[in-house]
Amino acid sequence: MTLAIDFGTCNTVLARWNSATRSVETLRPQGMSRIYRYRLPGAASERESAVIPSLVHYGEGNTLRTGAQVENAGLASHRGTFRWVKLDLLRDNNRARRINGDLITPRQAAEDLIGEVLLAAGAQAGEDLVVTLPVESFDKYTDWLQGAVLQSFRGTLRMLDEATACILGYDTHVREGQVYVVFDFGGGTLDVSVVRTRDLSAGDTRPCDVLGRAGEEIGGSLVDQWLLRELQQAQQLSDQDVADVGTALLRAVEDAKVDLSGGSERCEVEQFNDLSGRLISHSYTAGGLRRTLEAARPEFGGLSLYRLVASTVERALEQAQGRYGTRKSEVRAVFMAGGSSLLLGVAARVGDIFPNCPVHCEDPFEAIARGACRYAGEDINLALVHDYCLRAWDRDSKDYVLVPVVPRGTRYPTEKPVSVKYVNAACEGATRLGLVVVERSAMLRPETIYVMEGGSLKAVNVQRREDTSLRELNPGDTEFIHAEPACTIGERRFVAGFGVDANKRLTLSLKDLHAGNRSFVQLGNGERLDLPVRDLPFVKL
Repeated sequence: MTLAIDFGTCNTVLARWNSATRSVETLRPQGMSRIYRYRLPGAASERESAVIPSLVHYGEGNTLRTGAQVENAGLASHRGTFRWVKLDLLRDNNRARRINGDLITPRQAAEDLIGEVLLAAGAQAGEDLVVTLPVESFDKYTDWLQGAVLQSFRGTLRMLDEATACILGYDTHVREGQVYVVFDFGGGTLDVSVVRTRDLSAGDTRPCDVLGRAGEEIGGSLVDQWLLRELQQAQQLSDQDVADVGTALLRAVEDAKVDLSGGSERCEVEQFNDLSGRLISHSYTAGGLRRTLEAARPEFGGLSLYRLVASTVERALEQAQGRYGTRKSEVRAVFMAGGSSLLLGVAARVGDIFPNCPVHCEDPFEAIARGACRYAGEDINLALVHDYCLRAWDRDSKDYVLVPVVPRGTRYPTEKPVSVKYVNAACEGATRLGLVVVERSAMLRPETIYVMEGGSLKAVNVQRREDTSLRELNPGDTEFIHAEPACTIGERRFVAGFGVDANKRLTLSLKDLHAGNRSFVQLGNGERLDLPVRDLPFVKL
């Protein structure tokens, strides 16, 4: 039996394959699930989806509440509650918080959340489990997510890209051999993919090929923060006033955003500050929300959210045309996923880019989990959206440069090394050698965000990062190769090959050419592996 989990910034969704009916069903763990009601653009009636809020609360004795259990107990703004842990991990933020005398990190909170969700799903040994990943997920996050799942699951695990899973979830609208665009806009990220389905009747085993991709770190939570800032300025509230009310105010702002996006013209937000005795009251309108989304943002280089959304779609299309000659006119439909795809005006802006094809947003919350579950056993051909680079010394510039060893666009998993490099000693008699590998990507970061800290909602200023984002894969120990016997200057001693495994992690194959050597590599956990090694995940070093 196959189970799928879509671990999202704001909500998590579970799906299971029902062998009796040969269909996918969304799971609704009792007490943990929340029924999310929404209205599609232009629709008269409401729809509903079952989600698990990505919340975990530590009570006395570190007893756990997860998902809707936290909301139902009125603990969403409690200092013992973690939210947005996925964004913390994607941003490599693992700062601990002291709760009930113990230090709890976002990583531990996320692991406990995933463990409780899998327990509620009844995941059993011997089953197949597919877990989805964002387009822009670095090896540290991918490796952590795999490890977190395997703490609670002992079956067959497979990682699948969220955007690719989406088109598989909309399978009734898909035809073989056609080009589609997947638009995944969630609480924290926007991922756009151009996909061509394969002709399965001709014997192809892969459902689709990914032709182009683009992503940005923007989402519905950022819009909520803009609206909260609008309220704060209009009501002349201090940061402490906002913190006193906590996440209840942010939740009310989010509900107003949803109602305005669903067709309401005006929404009132009211929250009482028990500490100051002040009633916070503010009126939002559909026109005001639209102006917020149309406003130029310095953190986006002067672009509005609407324009940044369009720019991301255009970059994915440009990549597909540049690499495969695929034109925008070949796109047959757009499939939307993530709650932010329902944001006021977003579907219309996407429709303006593709005036001659339908834009589907019928299943924004469950499509990814359902698609991952339906096609968990298939071999899906994916491509990298970032470069893996080796840091090397350039004699001409007398400085370090980044040399791609696995470039973006490489299809994975790779059957053989994409590139092979010699690793030479820098001095006579060296017994330790190393490599520094960097993941290089292009992203935009928000300038100001609100975060939970010590149980309170606080405004934190974050400087906008450069468009090029660099992350080292092994910052803890760059000299992990132990040479026995010692090296000789000028000797071509070690040969390193680089590839990518099925879980989108860089792999290292390494051998020592010295006859009778006793060389080894040391992993980050202290374990030693004798050479040669093959397809070792680099993030383990």
